[in-house]
Parts: sequence; C-alpha cells; structure tokens
Amino acid sequence: MSVLLHLVELDQRHMQQFERLLGGKEFGGCFCSVWHSFGPDWEARCKERPAENLKAVAERIAAGGHLGFLAKRDDDGAFVGWTAAGPKTGYPYLKDRPGSRLGPWDDSVWSVACLAVAFAHRGRGHSAEILRGVIEKARKGGARSLEAYPYEPAIGGSEYRGSKKLYEDAGFKVAEGEPAGETHALRMELLLS
Repeated sequence: MSVLLHLVELDQRHMQQFERLLGGKEFGGCFCSVWHSFGPDWEARCKERPAENLKAVAERIAAGGHLGFLAKRDDDGAFVGWTAAGPKTGYPYLKDRPGSRLGPWDDSVWSVACLAVAFAHRGRGHSAEILRGVIEKARKGGARSLEAYPYEPAIGGSEYRGSKKLYEDAGFKVAEGEPAGETHALRMELLLS
C-alpha cells in the first residue's frame, strides 16, 4: 500500500518548508528559480549565492506569483518532494529549453518543469503520486494538456525532469523531441480535455 501525498501550493506560509526541503546540497542551490530568473550568473548563484535564488522565489511568491507545489505526506505531515508545475507560460525559461520549446505556448498548457523528491524519501513511489496530484490540479485549473520534458537516455543533472517511464505510466505520449547534446529532449503530452 502506498503512502498518500497531497500537493500544497507554495505560498508565503510554506516558504520555510520549501527552504528546508530544497536547501540541502542534493538540490544544488537552485530553489527552482531557474524557470523565472535564469541569467548569465546562474551557475555561480547556485554554487556560491543560493540565497539570491531563494530571495527571487520569495519575491515572486510575495507578489502573488505561482511557482509550484510541495508534496506533503498524509500520514506524518512530512514535506517529501517538490514540483514546479503549472501553466507553461509561468515558466519563461521553458521557451528556450530543449524539448519544452517545441510545444504550444499558452495558458491552457500546463508543464511539469521540475519534479524532485528528497534523497531520504526516494524509492517509495512518491514521484508517481506527485504526478497524479499535478494531473488533478491541471484538470481543476482548466488545462487542455499537461507536458513533461524528460531526457532519453537520462543524463546526470536531468533527474529533476522525471523519467520517460514515469510519464508513460501516467498516460503521457511522446509528442516530439530534439537532440540536446549527448541525449534527446522529449516533449511528452497528456491530453486532459
């Protein structure tokens, strides 16, 4: 029997849990701000100045912006994962990234830009549960489709995109793809309406 999770939209009340979850070395100081604040100093910010990325997220949330959802386990209330998921247009960097730049660009398309589970909670099926929650949120949000962008074959650093198998198991189909260095960036799609 799997442990049930529910998704909690990141807002000011949950910034401390977000910081605790994504602040460890396993997530590299990104704080998922890449999608709205990528720039030439990106790698240095992640490695040397992650507080700047967290501040960018906090400012976006304080201004009423959407970034994604924390995954909270029902049995003990632990926050075990994160997904940057929502309307594709809310993640400007997707316009330039392999795979995601191939699809339509409008608010009726939702994206799974990032899907991350903390090391201590991996191997328990949480990614699939998070994805089920995103599908439900997208449907309730009026999305026409949901996209994901795994690499095939997966390479180091691409884990945050989720795997092709994860998405196939949830009903996604490969819509298209393109070369991305040593791998292939896919655009997978789940039609919701």
